[in-house]
Amino acid sequence: MFASTGETGVVVDVGGDSSSGSRSNGGSGNNSSGGPGGSIELLCPPSGSSSISGSASFSSNSGASGSSSQTHSTAVSGATDHSSSSNNNNHSPSLQLNGNASASSNNTTTRQSPPNGNSHTNNNNNHNTNIISGFCSTIWRSATFGSATPVINPLPTVHNTKPKSMESSSDSCSLSSSIAPEVGPADQQRTADTSTQDQQEDQSQTFLGATELDDELIKQLPKEVLLRVFSYLDVVSLCRCAQVCKYWNVLALDGSSWQKINLFDFQRDIEGPVIENISQRCRGFLKSLSLRGCQSVGDQSVRTLANHCHNIEHLDLSECKKITDISTQSISRYCSKLTAINLDSCSNITDNSLKYLSDGCPNLMEINVSWCHLISENGVEALARGCVKLRKFSSKGCKQINDNAIMCLAKYCPDLMVLNLHSCETISDSSIRQLAANCHKLQKLCVSKCADLTDLTLLSLSQHNHLLNTLEVSGCRNFTDIGFQALGRNCKYLERMDLEECSQITDLTLAHLATGCPSLEKLTLSHCELITDDGIRHLTTGSCAAEILSVLELDNCPLITDRTLEHLVSCHNLQRIELFDCQLITRTAIRKLKNHLPNIKVHAYFAPGTPPAVTSGHRPRYCRCCEIL
Repeated sequence: MFASTGETGVVVDVGGDSSSGSRSNGGSGNNSSGGPGGSIELLCPPSGSSSISGSASFSSNSGASGSSSQTHSTAVSGATDHSSSSNNNNHSPSLQLNGNASASSNNTTTRQSPPNGNSHTNNNNNHNTNIISGFCSTIWRSATFGSATPVINPLPTVHNTKPKSMESSSDSCSLSSSIAPEVGPADQQRTADTSTQDQQEDQSQTFLGATELDDELIKQLPKEVLLRVFSYLDVVSLCRCAQVCKYWNVLALDGSSWQKINLFDFQRDIEGPVIENISQRCRGFLKSLSLRGCQSVGDQSVRTLANHCHNIEHLDLSECKKITDISTQSISRYCSKLTAINLDSCSNITDNSLKYLSDGCPNLMEINVSWCHLISENGVEALARGCVKLRKFSSKGCKQINDNAIMCLAKYCPDLMVLNLHSCETISDSSIRQLAANCHKLQKLCVSKCADLTDLTLLSLSQHNHLLNTLEVSGCRNFTDIGFQALGRNCKYLERMDLEECSQITDLTLAHLATGCPSLEKLTLSHCELITDDGIRHLTTGSCAAEILSVLELDNCPLITDRTLEHLVSCHNLQRIELFDCQLITRTAIRKLKNHLPNIKVHAYFAPGTPPAVTSGHRPRYCRCCEIL
């Protein structure tokens, strides 16, 4: 690859012979002038090394014999700019990209080595770091804006006054990149024209903003290093980088760069052939794939995926309505390393899918079958028997899940940590008590809308599950202060609690939670109609209130007044509070709270008051509802 440098006639030879210290023009017979010659040399390290250094040398030899000659060396870090010299001088500047400056009084330019004889050793690592840093910057700009920029920025033009010892008609020198004497208007116009021409030539060598020199420098880096950089990009960034040049296209589309793919954030309406192409390109590299919301994906695409991507570990097929048991059968046959699968809202999935997964995926640790209405206790039992390493199980909205299914999980999966049984209405205390007794690692439990549960459930959890940090019991109306008192005494790690519609709890529950749960971060008390200002006062005096409590929901708590907001002033970390339909809360109290906590978000709704009934006089012209409006 060659690039002209305008009027000076210098030829830039990328990857030239490193043993050559100078280059002269072929016209040696001309005694009046000699065209300056130049070369840029890339010193490539041995195979397997990522160290790159480069040097550039320019020489100008006059044909007149006996004339004095001078050699100047300038150290440059980065890229060299174009230079021009007069025909009546014998100066030969030497530019080295590795930052080593050398000076010589010989007629020809020579590259000097350090005393130890190892050239480019001192600043080799710094220059290599600059190239890699520039390459990363180029990738970032390509991924962000869709086009690349030069890896190494050109040097700024620096004008230095020529020393007095060089002031002679025969020794006048003009170097546009480093040394420039005083010039007249004509010379300034010529220099401007030369700069414009150089810029046009540089632009002609640019492909989507990356020069050919930059491309050559990038290619000197080991492929493993480049692939490592590309591995940090997402799908959108990889697709943009693939459009920069052919070399980047190969790197961006390499299977090792596509180990984790989330197509939901890239394009929701993904067709089946797209998945098939990705699976054939990635093959064994693909480990995590999210097709959440891709409703056009069917069994054929998943079958192709399973055939080619045997090493996949995480697979998200939630809301893929066309997925059936055929897909899970292919997954269980070829993807034995699967550890997590999400089948949320895949309404065609049945118990057969859980049986397939139990047979072919013994390493499965996470599964989500929420809103798969065809799942029953038979499928859960088969899954529990075959996947004993199960850590997370979610069956939200599966109304056929009963006590037998939960007991099977408790029996065969003792390492269970997360269990979501939201809206499994037939669950009773017996299964939860056995679960609590066998699964001591349980950390998150959701039994919201399981209305048959009583305080026996809370007592069992407080006795066996001391690591519990999240408890959601919304709609469990049979829970009382007795159960929560036991939780506050033994479960010190509780961080999030949803007690919505636990209508029997009182201020005593808040007093126990305030003293026993120092890590409480989010608390929901909506529709707990017996909670008063005293309960909130107990909560705010606890160890969690000042620095930990960040979310408090008090919707439809009719006994809450402005005093509650006065107590909450001491909660410095409070970020959000819900006050919908709290009729005794005023706007003035909310303003005072915001003055003390300027970053807090208050969600409140004030229903219009009912106008008084007319007891005397004529009948009103409009009804009371119209008067409100």
